[in-house]
Amino acid sequence: MVWCGMRDPQLVSTIARQDFQAVLLDSQHGYHNEASFLESIPLIVLAGKTPLVRIPVNRWDLCERVLDFGALGVVAPMINTLEEAKVFAAAVKYPKIGSRSYGPHHAAMLYGLTSKEYVIEANDATIALAQIETLEAYKNLDAILSVDGIDGVLMGPSDFSISVTGQQVPDPYGSDTVKIIADIAERTNALGKVAAAFTVTAEHANLVHSMGYRLISIGSDSQIVTSGAEKCFENLAF
Repeated sequence: MVWCGMRDPQLVSTIARQDFQAVLLDSQHGYHNEASFLESIPLIVLAGKTPLVRIPVNRWDLCERVLDFGALGVVAPMINTLEEAKVFAAAVKYPKIGSRSYGPHHAAMLYGLTSKEYVIEANDATIALAQIETLEAYKNLDAILSVDGIDGVLMGPSDFSISVTGQQVPDPYGSDTVKIIADIAERTNALGKVAAAFTVTAEHANLVHSMGYRLISIGSDSQIVTSGAEKCFENLAF
């Protein structure tokens, strides 16, 4: 998958047409908001890709909003406890699993379904990924994964490194955390849930894939634009 923080819809559409299987729109550290979600999600669907959204910390109201807009997955940062996982799952899933409010008309239309068909399929078709990025979350991993409606976890390596080492500057997938990160994937996969990871280099993407992570970000929109611009100058003779 690819991580998109810039909210220009033409950029989202262009990136969605590349070989990524999923596009994540980020409103925690990225710049997406409700208006850009509503505009960008149909463009991702039109490109035949899976639209995902990362919400800001504790913005449970946005879960059902972005799902009603057509998102097929929500990533929630800083899920550290069983209680937080339960609140997150309840916001993403319809009863009897959760308490998501009924109002699927736009999402149903986007996928060519009736509202009844959408509601029947939604709990299985949408995923809730709890972001694991602190030692507290790691200690509570089994409890978080036990929650009905939590479909998997997403490894946030930078904040996890800070939490483990106590250093201000992160060392993603460094020697202090790499064994723990592998353990997270193993325990998640053992339950048949989704092990996802954020990376920005091919080296780290290959590393987490070898650990058993299967939903892997392999770049961001800003990274793609920057590297593309740099490539324009590589072979210039002036």
